[in-house]
Amino acid sequence: MDIKNLSNSLNAGRSNEVNKPQEKVANQTTDSVSNQDSNDDRVTLTDVLAQVRDLEVKSQGVKVDNSAKIAEIKAAIAEGSYQVDAKSIAEKLVQTEVLFSKS
Repeated sequence: MDIKNLSNSLNAGRSNEVNKPQEKVANQTTDSVSNQDSNDDRVTLTDVLAQVRDLEVKSQGVKVDNSAKIAEIKAAIAEGSYQVDAKSIAEKLVQTEVLFSKS
């Protein structure tokens, strides 16, 4: 057998083997991409966004005048008679956490 023919036959055999792994990798890549597409987690914020916009509209119409209470608290702080109710503050913080955890 001639060495030239041996080389050609080996190259021909290798070219088939080389193409198969590439095809396999291409198929695996395509499969993994399609699996990723079907398993992607998605978050939809449209309901939350609608609620926020609704609250913004409602809050624009509300007039709050706390100036009297603010003046009262400032005067109590200046006199040194203002007392902080730690229990009330803690309860409000817990209520806020509960509200945020439901969202």
